[in-house]
Amino acid sequence: MIIVRVVASFKFVVIISMRYYFFFITFLFLFSSCAESLVVQSTGVLQNAARVHHLKNGDREIIYIPMRHLGKRNYYDYIQRKVDSLQQEGFIVFYESIAYQVDSAQQRDLYDRKFRKLVGHTVGSTKTYEKTSDTTKVLMAPIYKNLGSRIIAQPEYSFFKVDYNTAVVADIPKNVLLDEFEYTYGDIVLEPCDWNTPLNEPYGCKAIKGKLKGIFDRDFIMKRREENLAALVADAGQKKILIMFGAAHYKGFRKHLQERDLNWKIVK
Repeated sequence: MIIVRVVASFKFVVIISMRYYFFFITFLFLFSSCAESLVVQSTGVLQNAARVHHLKNGDREIIYIPMRHLGKRNYYDYIQRKVDSLQQEGFIVFYESIAYQVDSAQQRDLYDRKFRKLVGHTVGSTKTYEKTSDTTKVLMAPIYKNLGSRIIAQPEYSFFKVDYNTAVVADIPKNVLLDEFEYTYGDIVLEPCDWNTPLNEPYGCKAIKGKLKGIFDRDFIMKRREENLAALVADAGQKKILIMFGAAHYKGFRKHLQERDLNWKIVK
């Protein structure tokens, strides 16, 4: 009788334990999916419209449209309509672009390899993400696979109907950023692995020191470009400026602009 009771008690404990186990696994799955969704939403990728920033200084006016490298199609459609409307009101576009200014394909190849060495991947390898079941084209972004939304890469500025006859490239070429970095911190030395790995293949070579990567991200990709944008806008002759630049750069840009002239005020 004692043995039977012990066995029965053991089965009861096992059943209860299994129930809690499945409950725990289900909870973790739901929690991770929810957390994943919140993380994605926090990046702004699922937004349907851009939050526009508005600044004024006397008779001068700035509209800043925060751009994102990935987003929903209707998000970019909204920006297209906004840009077209504001240009008709007399706004001149100042846009983001770190496109190279080099003399040959060989130079570009060298800079691409140095850039990859510095940041750990090939910039520009994030392509259009057409299928929710396929994440192979989305750089380091497996969290997008369960969204159920069509996520695409930011289109060319021609899609937004930017008037290239009047528009201003308000950025610093990638090769200039690299030259400035190397001038201060030394040459980016490429190893055989860097030369032998094609730019369109996964990158698994020895990375540069994390400290240097952090410096490049913080002081060159962010601060240097934000200071440059603020200087261009502050010294520009245009009264109405429409800025199309990365969302992450707005606060830095505004900070440097107001350091130059405190009369720039936020319009709510």
